[in-house]
Amino acid sequence: MASKKLRIVQWTTGLVGRSAVRAVLDHPELELVGCYAWSPDKVGRDVGELCGFDEKIGVPATNDIEAILALRPDCVLYMPLQWVVDDMVRLLEAGINVVSTANFITGKSYGEQDMRRLDEAARRGGVSLYGTGINPGLANVLGLVATAVCRRVDRVSVLESVDATAYASAQTWLDIGFASPPDTPGLYERAKTRMLVFLDAVEMMAAALAVELDEVRFDVDFGVAKKDLDLGYMKIAKGTICGLKSVWSGIVAGKSVIELGLLWRLGDAMDPDWPTEEGYVIEVDGVPSVRARYAIQYPANLTDFGVATANPAVNAIRAVVAAPPGLVTADRLPLVTAAGFVAGG
Repeated sequence: MASKKLRIVQWTTGLVGRSAVRAVLDHPELELVGCYAWSPDKVGRDVGELCGFDEKIGVPATNDIEAILALRPDCVLYMPLQWVVDDMVRLLEAGINVVSTANFITGKSYGEQDMRRLDEAARRGGVSLYGTGINPGLANVLGLVATAVCRRVDRVSVLESVDATAYASAQTWLDIGFASPPDTPGLYERAKTRMLVFLDAVEMMAAALAVELDEVRFDVDFGVAKKDLDLGYMKIAKGTICGLKSVWSGIVAGKSVIELGLLWRLGDAMDPDWPTEEGYVIEVDGVPSVRARYAIQYPANLTDFGVATANPAVNAIRAVVAAPPGLVTADRLPLVTAAGFVAGG
């Protein structure tokens, strides 16, 4: 007997949200029943129209959270550019599971108080809250899985190294410091604060590996544009930031045991001209050592570059709905796969 479809609400229809909507519509075990849009001009419009689909899908957007609660969804895919903890708490307290890609892995980067609020709200509602994406998220899981072959682990490294020009989310890049002069006051703290979720990911990996960290360090270098860059969705002036190279390091006894590296560049003219791996490089130093490269290759006709972030969230929904109440992390869930999406399945 086929299982009952889970009722899903999509929270916002930005770059990642649009991809999530398509995945939910294509999934045989999920049903899209609602959509939250923060922008008043989107209210009442069909989600298919908001996502740029050729057809309407019969689901209007709303900015009324009470209307979302009244739908009684099983899960909300929470994907705003700027998260609102009060909204997340209301969803959880109402008995709605939440899967988020909004800078969420453990919630610690939101602050200890908000992390506790979210965990307590989920427990009161008898539901779960889970954060994922491609990185942080799936990439960290790949790093953990790579250690299974080892009988000693000295260091685990996950490096995301990509030309991210196609990721057309101008506000994301501006928030980190892109398009700013490299001598902008507070630039280090600005970048660190906006990417603080990677600290969560380091700590999640440490917990999964039963390692107690002494501290987590953040280091970053910036690359600047050698000419004016027009990316279509944003402009970056010559001499301003168009790339970064950073690493979050989990330290034990003065040594780095977990490293999450990022090399992002926009455009084709950066100084330094750091080469990219165009994917994820996973390294484990130990006995034995491991080196693996994970590359996402898009079909030539696919211009939807939010899929790598959205799909790990959509594919995790059933596992999250079945999980114990409270905050859950990837190491506490069963194996998440593309079950339901296999051709002919």
